[in-house]
Amino acid sequence: MEFKLLLVDDEKPIRKKLINNTDWAGEGYQIFAAANGREALDIIKEKGIDILVTDIQMPKLSGMNLIEEARKNSSHLKVIVISGFAEFEYAQKSIRFGVNDYLLKPFRSKKLLEVVNKARDELIKEKNDEQRLAVLRGEISSYINDHKLNTIYNWLIDDQFFQHQSLIMDRIDLNAVLKRGSRDDILKTVNKIIEELKSVKLNKEKLYVVLNNLILESFKIIKDLDYEAEDLMEIINKKRIEALDYNDLKEIEILLKEFLLRLHDLISFSPGEKNAEIISEMKEYIAANYQDGITLSEMARKFNLSTGHLSNLFHEETGESFSDYLNMIRLNKAKELLKTTDDKIYQIADQLGFNDAYYFSSWFKKLVGASPTTYRDNINLL
Repeated sequence: MEFKLLLVDDEKPIRKKLINNTDWAGEGYQIFAAANGREALDIIKEKGIDILVTDIQMPKLSGMNLIEEARKNSSHLKVIVISGFAEFEYAQKSIRFGVNDYLLKPFRSKKLLEVVNKARDELIKEKNDEQRLAVLRGEISSYINDHKLNTIYNWLIDDQFFQHQSLIMDRIDLNAVLKRGSRDDILKTVNKIIEELKSVKLNKEKLYVVLNNLILESFKIIKDLDYEAEDLMEIINKKRIEALDYNDLKEIEILLKEFLLRLHDLISFSPGEKNAEIISEMKEYIAANYQDGITLSEMARKFNLSTGHLSNLFHEETGESFSDYLNMIRLNKAKELLKTTDDKIYQIADQLGFNDAYYFSSWFKKLVGASPTTYRDNINLL
């Protein structure tokens, strides 16, 4: 199956590298490219793009506005944001637009392919989930018909109910929220669930099934972490659920928040020494892999935390942002290589994970105030 990939950057040299440095056709992608957000939006509307890779700062329509508009045309669109050092922290705030991943310039072409393939795998999983949902509906329908059950059970296979339940599970990631999210992430997720329920009128039987499925799914996620059933059953308040007024969404909201927060507390790490240990491990990982284009979202997945929570934790423990720290590591290594080796500028650029010497020189001059060549020639003065 071929997937449609749109690459957007207003800088022509960078756009050409995005297009030409990877054998996209060989990887199973049909490639489209755009020089600005407005052009990109037209392509998304006309071609049915599956995966969008876009810069943040662009003329005519910014990357953020492009994503927001594109979402109106395709809820299944996967989005990868690429950004320079200056706007990276801003780019990370784009999570509310449903961004799937981030890449901090500069990055290797293999890193871009890696995150694009990850987005493709998510699309495949969603399609398989939809197919499994269709199979489940068919099985339930056959059971109802074979056993000549009362038509009161037909709501179980009602199109609207199944579609809505599927949408809720697609639009929230319980696994990520429970395993890697903060308490605030959980509260926001519940608010999102309630907003989804408000948008469609479901009777109390359907609400009952939606709520119970959410609870069962949550238990399944925590059970995968090897917690005992007894630990989980202590968290749920059976009497509260039995007494719940399914006509009152506010009551459902309060119960869901209480339940998910208690689950989160069960598996959340203790602060203090554990936080310092995580950041220490992160620093070791960065020191060993800084040349591979590490992203904060990649680190969040590795350490089972939400991107926002890890960003705050890193700043609290180190006093600086993740992107500042990563740039400091690369810059110190660049200075060391310029001082202690006779390697050419393009060789040093390659060792640091830059795709070309020009971009490396521009990045170095922006941070140091002098080009790599000038720095090397005037080390004693500088």
